[in-house]
Amino acid sequence: MNDVRTKIGEGGRVIIPAAFRNALHLEPGDDIILHFENNEIHMTTPEQALLKLQAKVKSYTDKLEQPISLVDGLIKTRRAEAKHEQ
Repeated sequence: MNDVRTKIGEGGRVIIPAAFRNALHLEPGDDIILHFENNEIHMTTPEQALLKLQAKVKSYTDKLEQPISLVDGLIKTRRAEAKHEQ
């Protein structure tokens, strides 16, 4: 999809072209996520942000290149904290 020039309206509103909305399956009232980095604004959907995060987490490995379970690590940490509270 090509870049499209648009304008900022009253109250900072930006019109997202129909082709972009259709490609992302966006409807009026849907949530979007804006991210500011290197003087650029990036927009994504919560669903796409979750998929990106899940892909990043899947890539965590230990020194032997074995997958690390972040859930197991969190449970282990919480159990250790609970032992110290008693």
